[in-house]
Amino acid sequence: MDDTNGSTKAGTSGIPTGTISADQPDLEALRAELDGIDRRLLEDIGARIDVCVRIAQVKRDRQIPMMQPHRVNLVQDRAEDFARTHGLSPAFLRRLYDVLIGETCRVEDLVIGRDGAVDVGVPNGDGGKGNGDEINGNGIAG
Repeated sequence: MDDTNGSTKAGTSGIPTGTISADQPDLEALRAELDGIDRRLLEDIGARIDVCVRIAQVKRDRQIPMMQPHRVNLVQDRAEDFARTHGLSPAFLRRLYDVLIGETCRVEDLVIGRDGAVDVGVPNGDGGKGNGDEINGNGIAG
């Protein structure tokens, strides 16, 4: 059933989002709120990876093995506990952390496996023209 009455509005993705109606400002406000949350989430993921680079440098300098299964289990268990106490799906947060931990391992492997600058595959903000931010021996992107 089409309830758009022939009047649709494209969202930021260019896909029609539905009826233009009195409740649209509420929807737009909620989407703006969600966009802000997404921006902070992405910033936090970037900060997490930065800390992981510094951890990898310590592991490299002290010859500590990259893979620490007890730490992985602790992080996964903490995510599942958070899910249970906050009404979220433990399976979802486990999958999310599988992805985060997988990326952490990839970045740590790059840092531990080499001396000096490594490309962690993070876009460098030049509109995709570069090949990524380099992480130098001090853990500073540049």
